[in-house]
Amino acid sequence: MKKFDHFLVLLSQLSFYLFCIFFIVTIFFKLNFFNHEWLIPSSPSNYATQVKEEQYNPDLLFINSLPKLEKYFLHEIEKQGLTQIEAIYFADQLLRDRFYHKDRVISIADNWSLYLFNFISKYRNNTLYISSLDPSDILKSEYALCNQQALIFQQLMRIIGTEYQSVLFTIPRNPNVFGHFASAARVGESWFFVDTNLEPSYQQKDASILPRLLDGDEKLFNTLYSEYAVTKIPAGAISVSSLNQNPAFYGALLQKTTYIVSNYFWLMALFFYIACRLFTKKVNV
Repeated sequence: MKKFDHFLVLLSQLSFYLFCIFFIVTIFFKLNFFNHEWLIPSSPSNYATQVKEEQYNPDLLFINSLPKLEKYFLHEIEKQGLTQIEAIYFADQLLRDRFYHKDRVISIADNWSLYLFNFISKYRNNTLYISSLDPSDILKSEYALCNQQALIFQQLMRIIGTEYQSVLFTIPRNPNVFGHFASAARVGESWFFVDTNLEPSYQQKDASILPRLLDGDEKLFNTLYSEYAVTKIPAGAISVSSLNQNPAFYGALLQKTTYIVSNYFWLMALFFYIACRLFTKKVNV
């Protein structure tokens, strides 16, 4: 019994120390009084390419949550009597108009432990881990990167029962690798390529675009992305993945977990400390 009492005392002390540490650290990062620039990556995301003359309609900023977006999307489909393939390209145009190109990053105040994780990782110099992967959070912003817009496009495909997959670009070129993220949606046996972010001009309902890109068609790529022209596309440099799945599942899980640590771990430690103290008193009665 004495060993158990001693164990409870140790747990109580440990939880109290954790409460103090995490409470102080949380306050430290939430106050704007302190400078946290040492945690800010020095380089942008791998997907932070430039977009010239992009489409953007600030009148659509009222769509600032996922439920609002889904409601608006479904309403317009019904109102306009859109077919499945027309709904795909309506979603394409809607997101081109809704966002301009920029990385929506999570703030340090909201998730300081994610920034610490990013800081000690090999990606500390870019925003790979701290770019928001939560569609609801992304929609609070005027801007989003290619992978962030793709997540939202794929959510729209999900609610209309359309199969989708991610299209990944990692093409060697000078001075920088062309890293990009787009989507494809399926109608019947055909897959249709969609890029809401870099906004290339392509013929709607052209089912040949995706297979040609996957085959490394340099001419087509250079037509779509003339500012990033290449002389050769190595095998596998353009690929598809995550059929009907969230391509950022583990990244989103990391962000949710660190969010809980950043905002509630001190409270959980406090509750555990109180519970240990109460249980110790009850045992010793």
